[in-house]
Amino acid sequence: MGGAIIMAAEAAYRVGSGKVSVLSKTENYSPLLARLPNVMTATGKDFFKNKSVIAIGMGLGKSSWSKDLLKIALTSDLPKIIDADALNLIAASKKIPDLENSVITPHIGEATHLLGLSPSEIQKDRESSAKKLQKKFNCIVVLKGKNSLICGKDFLHECKFGNPGMATAGMGDVLSGVIAGLVAQGLNLKDATVFGVELHAHAGDAVAKKQGKIGMMPQDLLREIPTLLQRH
Repeated sequence: MGGAIIMAAEAAYRVGSGKVSVLSKTENYSPLLARLPNVMTATGKDFFKNKSVIAIGMGLGKSSWSKDLLKIALTSDLPKIIDADALNLIAASKKIPDLENSVITPHIGEATHLLGLSPSEIQKDRESSAKKLQKKFNCIVVLKGKNSLICGKDFLHECKFGNPGMATAGMGDVLSGVIAGLVAQGLNLKDATVFGVELHAHAGDAVAKKQGKIGMMPQDLLREIPTLLQRH
């Protein structure tokens, strides 16, 4: 799903990253470069060398190619933002990886696969679910949804911003790009994640104020993020 990685890459640029590289199937490069001619594209196993952070999972798919790429990424010592199909592949694997130095950003559906619980069980006690994910994978967790929760080994933060208009496909791709872009600029994983989730939510609220919640698209947030950053 090429659109997902395009939105994530643009989000990383919009928070101030000076250089963003994308590894995807070659058929995605033409639309990617049409929208973001400044992005770097590459193929091959050496892609992760000389990088600051890895964001993986957005539009990744579940093919053998996807599995191989995830396996290579997980062996890297770089900080990682792990989302979408990367989470589904991890959930489907028999081995539970230690994701130290990583952030996972599951929505409720992905969380059900990762924990083996029903959506109602997770929604009934979101705080407990976030803590279980953190303990199971030894990472920072963003449990997305209304009042997204950010859970680390020694902290729990609730985002009280955002709105129902943001409940649309692609919002998580933008969030992953935002967090990765902040890490690339030197923020530690905790600060980048908390600030990134709050920034993403505020951008959604800015869009809602201007045009309403109905019909909001992830791309709309990309225009608001730089403006919000200038104010702070």
